[in-house]
Amino acid sequence: MSTLINIPEFFHPLFDKYLSMPIIFTFIVIFQGCFGGNGVTQTPQALLNILQGHVVSPLFRFLFVAAIGYTATSDIETAIVVTVSFFMFLHLLRTPEERKEVPYLV
Repeated sequence: MSTLINIPEFFHPLFDKYLSMPIIFTFIVIFQGCFGGNGVTQTPQALLNILQGHVVSPLFRFLFVAAIGYTATSDIETAIVVTVSFFMFLHLLRTPEERKEVPYLV
């Protein structure tokens, strides 16, 4: 492959192979999409209303995160499975106090 500069390889070639696996890559894209800095400094109020609503909020949050995952893999099943796994992982990281603040989860 032709590049502008030659960057030495620090990691074993298997590192890229495993990180590019659809499930791993989807997790990376979801994390980056959700927590990777605030590229948009002001979120439109219409989106905030959808995300902060009491009834539709869980569904729209799931759809937004699944869309991020779908951009990583172009496979809807993988995106949905990884999104569910992602939310489960985040829930496990919460303290008991934080879990009480999420009314739609047990």
